[in-house]
Amino acid sequence: VEMISVAELKKDKCFVKLTKKFHKDIDELKRRHQKQRDSIQKQQQSNVEKLMCDSHKQSKKRTGGNSLNQGRHASLSTRQSDPASLAPDMANSHQMRSLVMTQTDEWSAMVRRHETECYELKKAHIREEFDLLNKLLVDAQKQQMSALKLRLEAENKELKQTQTKKSMDDARAIQQDKSIKTKAEKDRRVKEMNEKNLKMFFEERKRLAIKSQKHEEQLSKRHQEQCEALERDALKALEQEEMNYREAQLASRPESVC
Repeated sequence: VEMISVAELKKDKCFVKLTKKFHKDIDELKRRHQKQRDSIQKQQQSNVEKLMCDSHKQSKKRTGGNSLNQGRHASLSTRQSDPASLAPDMANSHQMRSLVMTQTDEWSAMVRRHETECYELKKAHIREEFDLLNKLLVDAQKQQMSALKLRLEAENKELKQTQTKKSMDDARAIQQDKSIKTKAEKDRRVKEMNEKNLKMFFEERKRLAIKSQKHEEQLSKRHQEQCEALERDALKALEQEEMNYREAQLASRPESVC
């Protein structure tokens, strides 16, 4: 009996359909993430522009006030600028730094959230993929076992037919043997032949039964090993996805999203 190939299982129409669903899920998540990125970027840009506009208005007000008082304070023109007059610019600079820090934190939080959503979706896909593969594998194994049992039953039936034919041929040969003169002798020969054949047939059927049981046990063991190997592959895939996620979290770069 041939080994069941996982590559062949993946050609099943159910698996192909599931793979298409995975691609659709990823595309939808990417579109949603891009929409969120665009929205946050637009809002952040608007906040920066508003702060710059407010700063410009305050600067114009200060410039206008200084012009009205220019003659009265002409004697101060040669003096060092009053630190108090720089306070609004310093305040605006502080506000800008604060805004940039807030926006950076907001963007980083969004990136981490997107990475987590991608990670959770891919984990769900891996589990769903291997659940389906396991189901397809078990179904294929059942078909293999059924085919083996049918073949063994056919061999058993063929053996019985061969044994029956041998008994009939042997009995006919004795009856047609002209060297055996009496009916009693023929009956004795037939009885001896039947006893001999019965013992031989029993041993043949016993050997076939042992061989059949051995084949079924071997196939069952191979099936169990295949299921365990598939389970190990699923765990490895999940571990690899978790490793990728942790690396992305450590890097914390927006381009690592999806």
